[in-house]
Formats: sequence, structure tokens, C-alpha cells
Amino acid sequence: MKTTTLSARLMAGLILASSTTACSGLLDVEFPGRIPEGALNDPALANVLVTGVIGDLECAYNNYMSGSAVHSDEYESSNSNVPLANYGERGIGPDEDDYVVSGCEAGFGGAFGMHQTLQTARFQAEDVFAKLNAWTDAQVANRRSLMATARAYGGYAALFMGETFCSVAFDGGAQSPPSAGLQRAEAAFTEAITLAQAAGDNDILNMARVGLARSKVGLKKWAEAATAAAQVPAGYEKFADRGTENDRRWNKLFFFATSLGAYVVSSQYRVLAQTDPRIGVVNTGRPAFNPFTVLWIATKPASLGTPQRLASFIEARLLQAEALIQQNQIAQGIALLNVRRDALGLTRYQVGTQAAAIQAVIAERRAELSFEGGHRLNDLLRYSLPWKGANGSTTTVNEFTLRPYGATTCWPFPTKEANGA
Repeated sequence: MKTTTLSARLMAGLILASSTTACSGLLDVEFPGRIPEGALNDPALANVLVTGVIGDLECAYNNYMSGSAVHSDEYESSNSNVPLANYGERGIGPDEDDYVVSGCEAGFGGAFGMHQTLQTARFQAEDVFAKLNAWTDAQVANRRSLMATARAYGGYAALFMGETFCSVAFDGGAQSPPSAGLQRAEAAFTEAITLAQAAGDNDILNMARVGLARSKVGLKKWAEAATAAAQVPAGYEKFADRGTENDRRWNKLFFFATSLGAYVVSSQYRVLAQTDPRIGVVNTGRPAFNPFTVLWIATKPASLGTPQRLASFIEARLLQAEALIQQNQIAQGIALLNVRRDALGLTRYQVGTQAAAIQAVIAERRAELSFEGGHRLNDLLRYSLPWKGANGSTTTVNEFTLRPYGATTCWPFPTKEANGA
């Protein structure tokens, strides 16, 4: 099926606004500043354009990771507002405009709009990369580093869609399986690595290495994933910036879950936190949005301005361990997990089978990457784990609202896109 109208309109709007980023609506963007359309091909604006690419991905990531956290088994809805409650109760469908076209704003301006914001980030990154590629080193200082940045940030937008969307379409193309997003991400990260190495940009180099390992894990290219992940040095972290100056910059997970109390940490994560210090949760003792529910919060988003971790050495080692175990290199994979557990004073894993080792990786990812990155939703989907009534789960009702869960698992392909509306 061709997906022409919505995607074509989206791309046309983006071309007109291609340097004005930190997205909210397609034409309602303010950072780093509005630039006349005729100036967009000026090499002197290269740094501004790439700053815009970063802002677009940070906007989309804020929505994606927050919405995915409450949709997963990490949180439960503790409100009755639509569509907020639906995000936590598997009730978001392909006709939900907040999911399809809402932007970066928090509060009453929007919740967790994903489709438009991720497509914006991806397209802007590719468009700016094309501009940089057409310019020369004489025209643009540090051009290869800027090109690497555009490729890496665009790669993450495609990666997120490939991991948790039911299907994808790009630039008016045909509806395709999510693996098309992973393949697009894989190609972007591969090019970003080459460019970052040439530019000596180690920050973007390692950001792209984590992304490449993550995309290859999604594609089950286990040996290649292990190689990419192993190259990320100890201590590396990359964050998406957040701020308090306006609601488009707020950390949405803090705003909706901690400040508003629209979501509470699930009971199972409260239990896990008792024995694992990496899962930080707190009983605030105050009411949630629904006053009959006690508000339990995650401590990882500490404020409206808390940055959100995008990539890290810790994630890379988990990806490496998983890739090794999937190749039946069980001892090597478990050894990587135990290095981290030793450092935290946790009991070492002693497992002998591949199945048990995979469960250990899933458990470690659940603890280390809790409440961030969309990681848990990705794991629930790719390993068909029971959750909120899905995949054999016998818990079919939200214990805090007594409402039944809906049918959404992966993020749905928008009806507007499917119909070319």
C-alpha cells in the first residue's frame, strides 16, 4: 500500500521549516530561531542546521521514551483522562491524534506524540546531511563531524521506529515491516562511525557505535552486534538535554508521572526495587492524580530539567552480552554481566543454559535501563514477554483503575498514513 498524502505533506512542511527545529508542530518551532527559506542553503548556517537536528531528535526522544515507559510494564495509569490513561492501559490506537500528530509541548499541549516527531527528526537529519554533503570542507569548518552528527541523530529516530512500531513508511513510500527502520538505522550509524572516525569526534563515534549495536541486535546480526558494542569505552554516556524554560523542554516522564501523578510505578517494579539498587522508586505518601491511589515515583527523572540518557557504555555491554549469549557463548556473556554485578555488590549469575542466560540479560536490562529509552517496551515486544494482558499475561485489568487493558502492543501505524489522508 502506498502512503503518499500524509507523508508527502509532512515532508513538504519540513522542507519549509528545515532549520527551525526543537519541534512542536511542523511549522511551530522556535529553536535555534526562524531562518528565511531562501537562506537554508547557506553553508554559513551549517552549525545552526545541525543544532536543529539535535533539537528535533531530543524532542522526539522525550515523547518516545516517556510514552513507551508508561505503555510498558514499568508504569500504570493512575488517571482517567483521555488519552493520558490510554497510554498506560494499552489503549492507544491508530486514530489517536495525540500519538500521531502531537508535538513537544507538555501540559495541555500534548502528551507523547511519536509519529510526527520521529519522522520530523529523521527527515531533518537526512535533509541537513544532504546539504552538508553538497558543501565542501572549505565552505564548512568541521564538516565531517557535523555530517556524522546528523547521521547519528537521524539513525536514532529510525531505530526507535524499527524497535517498537508495528510497521513503518518513509517519505511517502510503502508501508513496510519495522525491520526497514532498523536497516535504515544500521546504514546511518555505519556511515556516522566512518565520518566520526575521520573527524576525530569520539563522542559521536561512540554514540553511533551504541546505536549500531542496538540496531544489529534488533536485526539479530549477533556477531556484528557484539563487535560494535565491544568498541564502546568504559564510562561513555550520551544524554538528550532537557530544560525548564518552557514546556517543550520539560522532562515529560517527570512532568506526567512525578509532578501530575498521572502514572504510578507498577507493583512489580516496587518489588524489584527492594533487592536491586538500580531500580530507584519511592513512595511519596501523597495521592496520585486519582486521589485514591498512592503515588509511587521513579527517582531516575529527578526534575523537569533532568537530561535523558540516550546511549551509554552500560547499554553497550548489555548488548554485547546478549549478542554473545545468542551465539551460545554463554560463559563470555555472563562474565560481562557479573563484572557489573560485582561492582554493585550483587550476587553473581551462575547459569549453564542459553535460555537461563537470556533471562539473565533481560533481567539486567530491566534493572539498568529502567524508566528510560524505550528499552523495556522493546524487550517486551521482541521476546514476547507477558505484560498487561498481552503474551499470556493473566493480569488483564489495571489494578489502580480497574479498567481492562486494550489490545495495543507495538505502536500502531496511523490510519491517516495508511489511507493517505
